[in-house]
Amino acid sequence: MNRITRSLLSAGTLAVLLPLAPVPAMAATLDKPGATAISFATDYDRVIDAVVAQRVAQNQLTTAQALVAREQMQIQFRSLSAVEQRRLLAASRNLANEEAVLAAQKSLQDAVVDEARNALAEVEAAKASQPNVPGAYVGPQPKLGADGDYVFVPTTGPCRVADSRFAPAGQLGATAARQLWGFSNLGGYDFNTSQGGTGIAGSGNCTETVYPGPYPVSVVATIAVVNTLTQGSMRAWNGGTTLTVGGVLGWNAGDLISNTTVIPMDRSIPAYPGSGGKRDFGLYNNSGGPVDFVVDVVGYFIMNRATALDCTDVFDSGHNIPANNSLFVAVPACPAGYTNVVALTSLGPGLYTSTLHRNGCRIGNLTGGVLFGYCGVSCCRVPGR
Repeated sequence: MNRITRSLLSAGTLAVLLPLAPVPAMAATLDKPGATAISFATDYDRVIDAVVAQRVAQNQLTTAQALVAREQMQIQFRSLSAVEQRRLLAASRNLANEEAVLAAQKSLQDAVVDEARNALAEVEAAKASQPNVPGAYVGPQPKLGADGDYVFVPTTGPCRVADSRFAPAGQLGATAARQLWGFSNLGGYDFNTSQGGTGIAGSGNCTETVYPGPYPVSVVATIAVVNTLTQGSMRAWNGGTTLTVGGVLGWNAGDLISNTTVIPMDRSIPAYPGSGGKRDFGLYNNSGGPVDFVVDVVGYFIMNRATALDCTDVFDSGHNIPANNSLFVAVPACPAGYTNVVALTSLGPGLYTSTLHRNGCRIGNLTGGVLFGYCGVSCCRVPGR
């Protein structure tokens, strides 16, 4: 990971990666004139320091990876609403043990995902109230049924897929757009190759970023802007020729700001003019000056697929059915993990099924002699459970 040597943090930071130790503000030194260093200073830093220190101590992160992980969590925290920030701070005042540190990390991830879901709901509500607005945002509709049945699949942690500070193309120019990959067809793709990210598709925090097909319809990502030299805003959309509304950030000169949002993806449509070859989605810098951006993916919305049930029929050992009479018989038990769906019978000549329901069979005998019949049940489960 030689790209990290370009310094996301000062070297002195490594010396203080100890549980609950204060850590200097993070800075990214950029090899470009006039660039403003990225820095953070929030009350939540001590929580983030504890999480990172614990993961380093447990050999879950190298020191180089720790630098990126710390910045990712800080960006995520800054993307939350003020209400969510206060709630997380209140819940993490006392980190007395490892379990508390892990709980704090999970609470941050859950809060980011929850805000993304809320943002999606607001977008869908706005789209429903103004269905004919030209260029309106076109995103997933996570509801059951038909083509709107979407499932959220989170990555293991925030997966950094793009960072213009380390990308070959550098900053995103004024009123310019750029195409970005949001997932990979195959495991092992290095998001640094053309986007400056630090993630490797399918591994580490980027587990669940590989989709051979069908592809995700939307990506949930935290987007941050860095080195904002002029006032502006950022749009994120499917990267197609129509620049849809999709505004995700607005800033003043000198701001470092982030937001977690849902971005539709589509590799099959023509690319926006001047944005490069078509990828999954696009970012558009609606400002008068260049800006750096960071994209951390936290999950995807994918189309739910119907799955055939795994079913098996189970019959009992049989029963004598009295002459000119009927007998009610309880169904046998289903195997562990299977659910009783409907009763069945297996009958020879002279016998008939009078009643069937989930719990039993009533078998009738039309003859003057005792006959033998079976009661059974169809048991089903969703495969893999």
